[in-house]
Amino acid sequence: METVTRIKICGITNRVDADLAIMLGADALGFIFVPESPRYVGHQDGLVEILTSIPPFVTRTAVCTSLETLPVGLLDSLDAIQFYSPDFPQVQGKVAIQSFRIKDESSLELIADALKNRRPQAIHLDAYHKDKMGGSGETFNWELALEAKARFNLPLILSGGLTPDNVAEAISRVKPYAVDVASGVEAEPGRKDPARLRAFFRAVR
Repeated sequence: METVTRIKICGITNRVDADLAIMLGADALGFIFVPESPRYVGHQDGLVEILTSIPPFVTRTAVCTSLETLPVGLLDSLDAIQFYSPDFPQVQGKVAIQSFRIKDESSLELIADALKNRRPQAIHLDAYHKDKMGGSGETFNWELALEAKARFNLPLILSGGLTPDNVAEAISRVKPYAVDVASGVEAEPGRKDPARLRAFFRAVR
């Protein structure tokens, strides 16, 4: 059964971008808790205020490689945790999303191995980059996303180089559960471009 493609806006660092994404109809917002990322928010004093201002039915998602990078006491303000790690911990009451960086066909075998021991609620596919965990602005072969969707039978969140210019084609070809964008709608790392954000929503819808 086909459903409306959901939209996650990732790399949110400020209230203005969060409010605009919500107004446009975002289903989820992503907050980066990886210190090496230019979109890292773990040091922000106003983060809890942003998280608690997000209305119901918009999923507040932490993106991390380890729970140790989450500030103490923040879990109560989150709905989902997206792990860039093959061995993610189970967190009671939180949706688990496992991220995989796709390089080539061999990446699918890494997913298969990771899913042998535990299964998240969804898998998130991003483009492989030798220096960046995510947000590289690069795409990957969407045929591999189609194969992963059929093979692993889990909701698939597609990211990696998505922009207002290519997201409609990506949805047409892959038909993912959701699309996830960060750099493709930015004016600079950590700050969204309102015009590109609006264009992205128009292209998806």
